[in-house]
Amino acid sequence: MAVVAALAVAACGGDRGPAAPAIRFLHTFGPEETELFNAAMAERGIAVDPSLVPFARGQQVIGEILRAGVDCPDLIRIDATWLASFAGAGLLAPVPASLAGLDWTPEAAALAAPTGDDRATYAIPQAVDGLVVIRDESRPPPGAHPAATIEELAEAARATRTQTTRYPLGLRADGYWFVPWLRASGGELALPAGGEVAADARALAKFAALYGDVVPPPPPAGGEAPHELRRWLAHDIAYWVTGPWQIGALAERERLAVSALAHAPRGGQLLVVPTCARRPDEGWRLAAELVDRAVAGTFADAFTTVPSRRSTLEASGPLVRAIYAALVAAEPLPRVAATPFLFDDLNPAIASVIAGDATADEAMAGVRRGWLRLASTLGGKK
Repeated sequence: MAVVAALAVAACGGDRGPAAPAIRFLHTFGPEETELFNAAMAERGIAVDPSLVPFARGQQVIGEILRAGVDCPDLIRIDATWLASFAGAGLLAPVPASLAGLDWTPEAAALAAPTGDDRATYAIPQAVDGLVVIRDESRPPPGAHPAATIEELAEAARATRTQTTRYPLGLRADGYWFVPWLRASGGELALPAGGEVAADARALAKFAALYGDVVPPPPPAGGEAPHELRRWLAHDIAYWVTGPWQIGALAERERLAVSALAHAPRGGQLLVVPTCARRPDEGWRLAAELVDRAVAGTFADAFTTVPSRRSTLEASGPLVRAIYAALVAAEPLPRVAATPFLFDDLNPAIASVIAGDATADEAMAGVRRGWLRLASTLGGKK
C-alpha cells in the first residue's frame, strides 16, 4: 500500500524534510461516501484535510466562506446549480487546460459549461445525476417510448395496484420531483420572462392528485429517503422515481431495470477551486484524483455514481451504464444564479396542496409572487 511505504520512509529519518500540509477539501459527500473517499486517498498516500458541509445548507455556507476570503479550502465539491452564483461573483479559479480537456461525457461537460459571455470554465464535473424510473426487471417498462411520459408512468403504476399494494408509485413531494410535471405543461423552473411565470397550476394539481391515488401520503419532511427505501424493500413500490443517490443503497442490483422519464431534471456534482485558495495547484491535483478512472470507478461500483469521464463510464457495470443512458434523455435545470432559490417557494406550495391546505391555484399564485420578488432581487443574473 502506498500509505504504508510513505509511513516507513517517515519513520526512517525524514530525509525528505517536513511533510507537505494536507489538501483542504470541503465536500457534501454522505457518510459512506466520505469513508470510501478517505480510504482511497490514504491508499494513494495523499494527505487530505476534509470537511463536510450538509447539502441542504451547502450553498449558503460555502458562499459565506468564499466571500469572507479567509481560511478557504483548496478544493470544494458543489452541486451544479450553485456554479452560476459562485462563478458570477468571481469566487472561482479557472480550470487548468490539462483538466478541462479530459474525456468528459457530453452530459458531464454541459454541467460545467460556461454561462453568459465568459468562456472560461470554472469547474470540472465529478458525477452526473438526475431522476430516472427504476423497477424490478420482471415488470414492464412504464411507457412505450424511450422516455416515459408522466401519464404513462401513472397508468403503469395503476395497472400494478392491488389490495395489498395500494400505492405502487414512488414519488417524492419535492420541487425537483415536480419538474417533469411542470415541464409537461409547458412550464420551467425559471425566473419570469417578460413578467410572466411559466408555472401552470394545472401541473401542480395533477402532481398532487397522485397522492392518495398511486402515491402514499408523504412522510414528515426530512424522512423521505428512509421512507422510500423501506417501501422499496417491502416490495410496495413498482415504479420508483429516484436517482443514483438512492439506487446505490439497493441490493440485488442485477434485477433492477432503468427507464427514462420525459422532462426529468438532470444535474450533478462539480469540483471547483476558489480564488481565495492558498494552494490552488494542490486543489486541482486532488480534483484530478477524484475523477481518475480508478477512484471514480470505485465510487461507481459502490454507489452507482454515474462517472463524468467516458473511459470510466465504459468500464462501469451495466446498471451504471443504464442509469447514464436514461439520464441522457433528461434536461438540465437553467444554469442561472436563481435556480436553487426557486425551490424555497415551490416546495411549501407543493406540500400545502398535497395536504389539502390550499388549492393548486392558490398555491401557484404564491409561487408566482415569490418568483417575481426573486426576479426583482436577482434580476435574472447569471
